[in-house]
Amino acid sequence: MNGLSSLASQFTSPSTSIRSSAFSSEAHYFEETINPSSVRSFLDASDIQQKSKGMKWLLAMMSKGTNVSDFFSAVVKNVQIKSVEVKKMVYMYLVSYADHDKECRELALLSINNFQKDLAASNQLIRALALRVLSSIRVADILQIQILAVKKCTLDSSPYVRKVSYYYHMHIYMLVACLTSIPKSNAVRCQRPPQAIQH
Repeated sequence: MNGLSSLASQFTSPSTSIRSSAFSSEAHYFEETINPSSVRSFLDASDIQQKSKGMKWLLAMMSKGTNVSDFFSAVVKNVQIKSVEVKKMVYMYLVSYADHDKECRELALLSINNFQKDLAASNQLIRALALRVLSSIRVADILQIQILAVKKCTLDSSPYVRKVSYYYHMHIYMLVACLTSIPKSNAVRCQRPPQAIQH
């Protein structure tokens, strides 16, 4: 299994794995050196293939352990994209960085409406990833939104989405206890949820 496929497997179930069209024969992304400004240009492009190239490079860097949080602002605005394959990659990135630091949290909060909208997406993996991103942000002001999102997904028609919601159910209530008992400025002390979901 190549690096991108390994990374993808953390976010998918056997029935919803990302197909080879998105993650096969991508070894060159691990060897290719791309100027950061070029990656941002790819992400800002209107062409889906360019956006896909930028996201695949970022996911390859993530799988190598490289911190690519500096690209958060360029990635998060693509959460509205119609391409399901690119949206999956955008969410994979957001799951890792939505709560990375104060700046990422603030930018993620600006996309809350998009995350909520994607909880009703037709693709079950998009619904699950949207819940994961929404549930990972440690900000007291959106606790009620997070609780309602988890409750909604426990009734989802997809067993996979329900599994993800159960996984985050306890985390959210631990987050409630933590964020309501300490000053907001110390919210980073609250534990982050583990990134990988076992299948």
